[in-house]
Amino acid sequence: MRRRRRPEVPDVLLKPGMPRWREHLGPAVVILIGVLVVVAVGLIIKANRPDGKPDTAQVIGAVTEPPVDQVPIPLPSPSVSTSPAPVNSIVIESGPVPDRVDLDDEGTIDWVHWGELGPYSLERSAKGGFAILEGTPSAPRQRHTLSPQRFTWTGGTPAAGNSGATSGIRTCGADNGFTLSAPATTDLHTLRLYLGASGAQGLLTLKLTTGGTTVTTRLTQRGTSLATKQYTVDYRATGPGKISIEWITEKSFDTDCGGVALQAATLE
Repeated sequence: MRRRRRPEVPDVLLKPGMPRWREHLGPAVVILIGVLVVVAVGLIIKANRPDGKPDTAQVIGAVTEPPVDQVPIPLPSPSVSTSPAPVNSIVIESGPVPDRVDLDDEGTIDWVHWGELGPYSLERSAKGGFAILEGTPSAPRQRHTLSPQRFTWTGGTPAAGNSGATSGIRTCGADNGFTLSAPATTDLHTLRLYLGASGAQGLLTLKLTTGGTTVTTRLTQRGTSLATKQYTVDYRATGPGKISIEWITEKSFDTDCGGVALQAATLE
């Protein structure tokens, strides 16, 4: 009988004396060691976290909170202004008229002088823009030169200047007088009125067209000489408007010509 020949095994697959199961032992050991290392690292990280939760920041694709310095900080809202809102206000003070009044120096916005060129003349600041206005004149109306004080100005119209006018205008009889107006805004303005009375009691009334309290004051002169006063009026309004001024003969003590007089006014 003929014997069958065994198939030959290549040398690269089988070494002499080496069992076949060892062919796969080496790679398996390497893989097992790698798995054990990964598990051990994971257990250590978990054990070191105070809450025992996995560190999501280490997971690829996990959503993490932005660092503190990237969190938007809300800006503070604009501070509320503590400045009081403007109110309708009129404050009046009276005093003697200085011996000499420089209308240009006082009337930085406007100034007016009455009566130098006649009973219906107004000498005023050429750059004042007609801020101070007189209402419709009441009769009778006379020019006078009775002022014990002098008024000076430059840069006027139609009279360019004067070194010391004593003139003004006056009216006679009860209920006759003068009306004036000047602009009012939320800014504080100062209006100075140079007024007089002769043989009469004059009533000065001031009010704002924007509202507020009406302010009154009186000047009494029973003799026939001219008594004069400077009235300083500080005023402001809640908005654009006017201050209205009435200077009226409330009582007449002189049947010849008891009444009130008007010399000048300045506005700053």
